[in-house]
Amino acid sequence: MLLLLLAATGCAQLQALNLQGPSDYERTLISARQAVDAGNYFVADKLLDEFARTHPDTPEAREIAFWKAAYKLDPANSQGSLRDGISGLDGYLAASPTGQYRTEAMLLRRTAAVAQNLNAPRVVVDTATTVVRDTVVVGSKSRDEQIAALRDQLAQSKAELAKVSAELDRIKKRLANPSN
Repeated sequence: MLLLLLAATGCAQLQALNLQGPSDYERTLISARQAVDAGNYFVADKLLDEFARTHPDTPEAREIAFWKAAYKLDPANSQGSLRDGISGLDGYLAASPTGQYRTEAMLLRRTAAVAQNLNAPRVVVDTATTVVRDTVVVGSKSRDEQIAALRDQLAQSKAELAKVSAELDRIKKRLANPSN
């Protein structure tokens, strides 16, 4: 009899917990993810901003900074950029030394920094200097050789960027479904 009473009480408590539903924070994250899935990063950003504004100085509001930065890094976000995403992640890491997504933020930040370096313009000009008495003669590779070298460099950069983009996509999917 006592066992039945304890089991019934336990079930009643579980049902009460389930009736509460998701918190404001969880609802905001779900809505923001739905907006991102629909390609509407502007709406997602506004939803996250509104939560942070209406729940100031809460642990959840500090976690919003992570999501804003992560969405800025998404290559599908036309208003996002690596620079803004990295800056947002730096802010999150500085403000949340024990943040829920600290490990993910550090990983994303490093990956974004590599991608940013791959996107940086690189110009390589090989010159050879030959000194003949008082005259300096500067010789350089032919134009065709320089173009070929730059094309090789561009192909290598594109391959590296594709790897980084694939990694960012993998991380985005993992973050979109934190239960895994």
